[in-house]
Amino acid sequence: MANTTASTVQQLYADIVADLVPYFMDAVLLPNQQIIRNSLVVAGSSGSQVRFPLTNEYTDGVTISEGASISGTAGANSNLTPTAANITFTKRGVASDVTEESLEDGGFDLVRNATLLRLSGGLAQASDVAGLGVANTSFTTNGDTGEESANSTTHSVNFVMSPDAMAYAAKREPVVKMWYNPDTDIHEMRATMRDGYTALRAGFGQRMTANKTIGSAVANVVAIAKGVANLRSQNAPTGLDGTYIGIISPAFEFAINQQIALAGGTTVGSLSDLGNNALRDASIALIAGTRLFRSNNLPDA
Repeated sequence: MANTTASTVQQLYADIVADLVPYFMDAVLLPNQQIIRNSLVVAGSSGSQVRFPLTNEYTDGVTISEGASISGTAGANSNLTPTAANITFTKRGVASDVTEESLEDGGFDLVRNATLLRLSGGLAQASDVAGLGVANTSFTTNGDTGEESANSTTHSVNFVMSPDAMAYAAKREPVVKMWYNPDTDIHEMRATMRDGYTALRAGFGQRMTANKTIGSAVANVVAIAKGVANLRSQNAPTGLDGTYIGIISPAFEFAINQQIALAGGTTVGSLSDLGNNALRDASIALIAGTRLFRSNNLPDA
């Protein structure tokens, strides 16, 4: 572009408004039905919280003597005692300033795409960090199947979880506002959203601590398999494809690939299809009953 006009600036803003949510959904990990099945969008309603109703665990039936009272027999009562998990909405925001010179020299498409990535990516990262932080403090059942002697400076917390482990709600989906500052000749853009997370069942998620330095993690397939076993022992529901969700760091992913593909060995033997994928693509989609997703937003141990 040789110069900018009011119409080009208006078009830039219109394109960013139209594409912010799609770009955000492509960048964010947690708020999708495959990972968090219980998701709500309550834009336009009143209140700063939403409540997800929960039922208590049922008890097994017991042997009843002939002619005896069913409800009077010890252990036979399985009464419904509903509880709830609340989400309090939190505002998240990111700012990006576009100078008039950037529009003049950079070109419309470059400025549009770069600004969209900054705004949507910033909001997506903030949302994922918040959600994974809730998982870290809430998934306490069965301890940690990862590495021992972990500390916050060298290790991060990875997760294997049921799609019913957490809930997500959005009060304000990503929006952007823009105004022009004539003093600095800058188009100032501010993107915000309001959302929140809560854990529904502490036993439906499993923590797996691992070294976050690539090449140093020793947590491996065994940590995931044990986590899956712990979830199954809690009767944690799986997804529609019969699998749980794993959220792991790049270092944990490398450790798994190294184990399966025998990286570092003097020879590579006959591999399974899983091993072939690890060796060829350096990625694993499904292992030990868990569908894996990679994230750089995992919390410190």
